[in-house]
Amino acid sequence: MNRAPMRCLALVLAAAGVLGACACGAVSHHHAGPAAGGTAAAAGPFNAADVMFLQMMIPHHRQGAELATLAETRSTRERVRTLAAAIAATQGDEAQTMAGWLRAWKQPPEAEPNAHDAHGGLHATSPEEAVTLAELHGAAFDTRFLNVLIAHQHNAVEMARTEVRTGRNAQVVELARRIDRSRSEQIRQMLTELSS
Repeated sequence: MNRAPMRCLALVLAAAGVLGACACGAVSHHHAGPAAGGTAAAAGPFNAADVMFLQMMIPHHRQGAELATLAETRSTRERVRTLAAAIAATQGDEAQTMAGWLRAWKQPPEAEPNAHDAHGGLHATSPEEAVTLAELHGAAFDTRFLNVLIAHQHNAVEMARTEVRTGRNAQVVELARRIDRSRSEQIRQMLTELSS
């Protein structure tokens, strides 16, 4: 087994900084009904943690989908391209659903500037990393892409677990559970790819 990619992974995860919890306030709101664009609202009460989770996860999802699309033309591995395509499609759909819930709740799609600072900041891959990835091809791309996306999906798992602990809306919490399971499985698959 090649140890270099695993060392690189450790560095990326350390740089990502295993996320601090986003323990948002327990402000309760009630809303049900269709959102603009036809997306049904997440039924039942919701709290500030639900809103913050959605506001943080939507840009995180969209960035992940953008990173994943790079693999289509840059990866030399069919399994990496297939996994990346699935990630891009799933995260695009989930982001649309989450944005619809925020619209239905009459909440802004993004928090006010610096609002995430008290919750550890907006957990995203740096724009510089995305630019670097876009310049790579072949084996060099695959190694860096897998490391970056593992860290990115790890951030999603941490945000999802915080929502499960602190959220109130049943549908949002269930989405967070699905995100935890699916991203954890993606991380497992990508670690397997790194070690092959």
